[in-house]
Amino acid sequence: MNHVSVDLETLGTVADAVILSIGAVRFDPDTSQIDDGGFYRCISIDSNLDYKRRIQEDTLIWWMKQPATAQNVFHEPKETLETSLCDFSDWLGDDTAFMWSNGADFDLPMLAHAFTQCTVTIPWKFWNSRCLRTLKNLPAAKNVTVPRLGTHHNALQDAIYQAQLIQAIFAAMNGKKVKV
Repeated sequence: MNHVSVDLETLGTVADAVILSIGAVRFDPDTSQIDDGGFYRCISIDSNLDYKRRIQEDTLIWWMKQPATAQNVFHEPKETLETSLCDFSDWLGDDTAFMWSNGADFDLPMLAHAFTQCTVTIPWKFWNSRCLRTLKNLPAAKNVTVPRLGTHHNALQDAIYQAQLIQAIFAAMNGKKVKV
């Protein structure tokens, strides 16, 4: 499988925001196949601050209003930012994957910024970045829905949901139905 759905949970919406967690899964957009293992790391806030990454007050307040299950990201075991990025790069394996995120200006650019700050090579080609938000707004995708399971704002569970939605949209665009 050469498509990857990526989601970040952060403490801001700017490129240098603190990254709380990275979630990703490999998937086949033309079937219902999703890698069961996936990738998930929680990242220490302190290690983000070592790179002068920022916390935005409005996002911090937003997190305080989220359900306890979403706030678990603050209580899970942490890795450093650099270790998490290196682990993610190792998990990807090479730079040929098509990288999907929900917005052309959020997850992947923020992740690329962190890779650059940590002087770790960005493990994907910029031309392989794909935008779920754009895909969702195509005419064939307007009525496509996928049941939302798991914890909202858990990076891995959000990445799985995004992959399922991409699969369902691809199916609709091809006149098929994909099981989720």
